[in-house]
Amino acid sequence: MQGKTVAASAIGLPSGAATVTSAKLVRAVTTVPEFAEYCQLLGSIAPLSAGADPIRFQLNLPTTWNEKAVMLGGGGFNGTLTDATAPIRDAAPGQPQPITQGFATFGTDSGHDAASYVQTDPARFALNDEMFLNFAHQSYKKVRDVAQELMQAYYLRKPARQYFYGGSEGGREGLTMAQRYPADFDGIVSVVPVIHWTGLFNGFLNYTRPQFDGGALNAAKISLVAKAVNDACDGLDGAADGVISNYMACPARVKLQALRCPAGREGGDACLSDAQLATLQAVYGPTAMPYALANGLSTYPGRLYGGEIQAGGEGIGRWITNGAAPQPKPVAADARGVIYGSSYARYVIARDANFDIRNYSAERFKARILEVSALMDSTNPDLSAFLARGGKLIIRENTGDMAQSPLAGIEYYQGVVARMGQAKVDQFVRLYVSPASSHGGPAASLKTGAEVPTQHDLLSTLDGWVVGNAPPPDALIQVRNAKSAPFATAASRPMCRFPGYPHFEGGDPLRAASYKCVASAP
Repeated sequence: MQGKTVAASAIGLPSGAATVTSAKLVRAVTTVPEFAEYCQLLGSIAPLSAGADPIRFQLNLPTTWNEKAVMLGGGGFNGTLTDATAPIRDAAPGQPQPITQGFATFGTDSGHDAASYVQTDPARFALNDEMFLNFAHQSYKKVRDVAQELMQAYYLRKPARQYFYGGSEGGREGLTMAQRYPADFDGIVSVVPVIHWTGLFNGFLNYTRPQFDGGALNAAKISLVAKAVNDACDGLDGAADGVISNYMACPARVKLQALRCPAGREGGDACLSDAQLATLQAVYGPTAMPYALANGLSTYPGRLYGGEIQAGGEGIGRWITNGAAPQPKPVAADARGVIYGSSYARYVIARDANFDIRNYSAERFKARILEVSALMDSTNPDLSAFLARGGKLIIRENTGDMAQSPLAGIEYYQGVVARMGQAKVDQFVRLYVSPASSHGGPAASLKTGAEVPTQHDLLSTLDGWVVGNAPPPDALIQVRNAKSAPFATAASRPMCRFPGYPHFEGGDPLRAASYKCVASAP
């Protein structure tokens, strides 16, 4: 396979040719965790214009193949090769990797190498039009087509089933494929997708600006907010366990204004200043654009409550504010949303590395923002072509997500229903909501610190729906497994189909049978 080429004519978009630059056999690992033998191909697709990076890809071809393939999505602004060998998002310890299950897997860097600037300037590549277009949608189509040709060359046949599995930016990529290239995938899993991309990134800037003027929150103030949220909402799901599951009922009960310092001035860790309240209002409140973006959307929804402090360092401290006032140009220690918003404003919109984000306004850059929205926002509710080809789509939102709003995915699903009708949507779309889960998945009880069950094998759920025509149930079982063999399940809890949430009915709180999916409503 080394040196194998795929002609540009075999790729469904204007493209350079693809070349396999490395091919090697990776032997099976027989110790726990086991890993099947596979052929690893590394390659690239040549750019069309001077100055653009090639599109790098990796394709993994298991020796024992189930005649199916999975493309794995990226994250953030991409720029790092998705090697498609790691456990899939939300996989439980002990769950076999897709390669070991027999799937061919592949991924890409989306057409730029950001190794030298990813920490503080992750959107620098957007100064190049071809690289930004590849990031928006074209690279995933191109790599998918190349992978099909290489599987034909290796196995002498193309996969019988082709899936896409991604989260965050990768979740956006999955929905992008359903909307723009509906014939290419039989099934898609989209986890915490950043589909309303333009609204989200303008929201990053909205909560960054107050932090220049005293609006940053330190760890003690974040804990103050988390406690207020937990006090207001913990019992709404039938269990005072430090986990907020009744996600839609919570917002109306949280009164952050009650934490205001006297006269709104900084008064120590037991209260919030007006600037800090402004930061939080930009987090939990909507981001209103002064004009309609792609598909008529003009408002990005605020985040839900319950993810303020999370396992694995997730939460407000990672995404929103870590107590330090930002600088006009971010540093690696800044909250990720601060870095992302700054990079978006400077490189994607103003296209000026020295642009001062304090001077940003959506009105000033209307033409460019609308251009970017048309490329990046995967909010088209018309999935009729994807339905017509028999595609299946599973969306997962996590209510403790501080990186993006789970309401964005919920509103998208509601938009699809409004466009196509509930009966049609039920044929091919499921939206599941995982209470308290963070952007990356892990969650912990604010009361006890215990890890909450958040893991479920959505790839197998999707495969069963596509191949076996078995619609997923309204309640999927999430688990918390031991991290070493034999990977015993220590706890389980249902993940309910929207608008459900797991209401505790009594019994053992560590067992899914003790919960019932009940509709969550304001």
